[in-house]
Amino acid sequence: MALYIRVVLLLFITNSAYAQLHFHPERSSMKITGTSSLHDWEMTVNEFNVTGVITHTQVQNLKATIKAKSMESGKSIMDDKAYDAVQADDYPEIIFSAKTLQISGNSIVGKGNLVIGGESRVIDLDAVIVKSGTEMQIQGKVPLKMSDFNITPPTAMFGTLKTGDEVVIHYDIFLTK
Repeated sequence: MALYIRVVLLLFITNSAYAQLHFHPERSSMKITGTSSLHDWEMTVNEFNVTGVITHTQVQNLKATIKAKSMESGKSIMDDKAYDAVQADDYPEIIFSAKTLQISGNSIVGKGNLVIGGESRVIDLDAVIVKSGTEMQIQGKVPLKMSDFNITPPTAMFGTLKTGDEVVIHYDIFLTK
């Protein structure tokens, strides 16, 4: 009987150390920034989701999904060129997934797989925990080169306006455990 109680207590303690993350899209934000030969630009991501499990030392099975056609700049021509560049009709989601990310103090670091337009690459993730406890706020940015995903940077005005190869994904995520 004493062994049974110890096993039940061990299972309870082990399971309580893992918490499913609950994403709050109404408070979270994401944007993509870049440059061009004319001016810097920004696109707001209007639809994205984050799932995963968190312990005191790790984030496990993290998955962040962006609806490609929810990226908006406020300029329909730019939006259409971005959707074409990421092949949004054929690949409607941009997906980041990571089996395990390490938590140390207020930092989350690790590697994960990013899929854009059907092209998959391993990227580094380095985020900051701004607020922790039962509610968490996580911020970070991820610089990428479009060419690393076989994306040709969009052009306009017969090639006189050229988008820079590097873009940065900025995120501010609110979660509860």
